[in-house]
Formats: sequence, structure tokens, C-alpha cells
Amino acid sequence: MPDKTSLEILIRRAAAGDKSAFAVLYQETSAKLFGVALRISGRRDIVEEVWQESFVAVWARAKDYDPVRGSAMAWLATITRHCAIDQLRHRQSRPEGHVAPEELLQNFAAASRSDSGAELRALQRCLDELDPQPRRAVLLAYLYGLTRDEIAARLKQPVGTVKSWLWRSLERLQRCLDP
Repeated sequence: MPDKTSLEILIRRAAAGDKSAFAVLYQETSAKLFGVALRISGRRDIVEEVWQESFVAVWARAKDYDPVRGSAMAWLATITRHCAIDQLRHRQSRPEGHVAPEELLQNFAAASRSDSGAELRALQRCLDELDPQPRRAVLLAYLYGLTRDEIAARLKQPVGTVKSWLWRSLERLQRCLDP
């Protein structure tokens, strides 16, 4: 995986219409983004479609990338996440709809151990610092793509509480990951 600056340069060059830079960006990030799409969709039959939509969106939105707002990889993963969620909503299905929140934490921990990436280990460390209910809400939202209403129903909490958990948890995660 190239460093943060390399990805930013590739995105800027792609924004200027440089197809070779976009091809390198694809080569360098496609495996990780495929994993993001698979984790969210939970269905191999739609992952390739999500993956393709993600890179089309990256090409179309490359001019919108702002390194001040977050890392290049986080921006790419967010686009992939949105494409996966849109695809799931379009198909009127949910991945692993009956997975208990406790199992989500175990699945994430297993994925963290199997991935040798420092980014994933750092994220796991930061997630471990969150209280259990907010951590479950974050995982349900960002790992499985559930909406705030769906999370509220799953965790039997008011939607406002879930919104607060997500907002505060994301702020804490950002501070933890970007010291």
C-alpha cells in the first residue's frame, strides 16, 4: 500500500484527467476497497458491481477530495461504503440481517487479526476504547451499513441516542487515529 501522500497525489492527478494515475490508484487500492465492499454487502454476488461503481464514483468525484478533511484511503473507503449501502438499499436486502451485535465485535476482531495492516490494528485499538453500546452502533453503521433507525431498533435505543453515540464515537476515533 502506498503512503498517504502517494494516494493524495494519485487522486489529484486523476482529478486532472490522468488515466494512468487513476490506473495506479486502482492497482494500489482495489484489494482493500474490495474488502470494504465485501464487509458491508456481505454478498459476493454484488461486491463486484459495488466495487465497479465505487471506482466510477472515485473518477467522477476526484476533484472533490480534500486532504484536510481526511486521509485519501478514508475518502476512498467512504465512497465504497456509500456505493455498497446504496446497492443494498436498491436490492431491498441487508447483509447478515440477524447477526447479534456481540458477533459483530467478534467478526471485526477476527478480521483485525487476519489483516497484517497497521491501519486496521490501530482502528481496532481505538474501537476498543469506546464503550460497548456506542462501539456496537459504529460497527453496525460502518461495517454492515445499517441506518441510524435500524441501529436504534436493533439496540432498542432512541434514534437520538444512536445519533449521539455515532457522532461522539466518530470524533473519538478520529482523535485516536490522528494524534
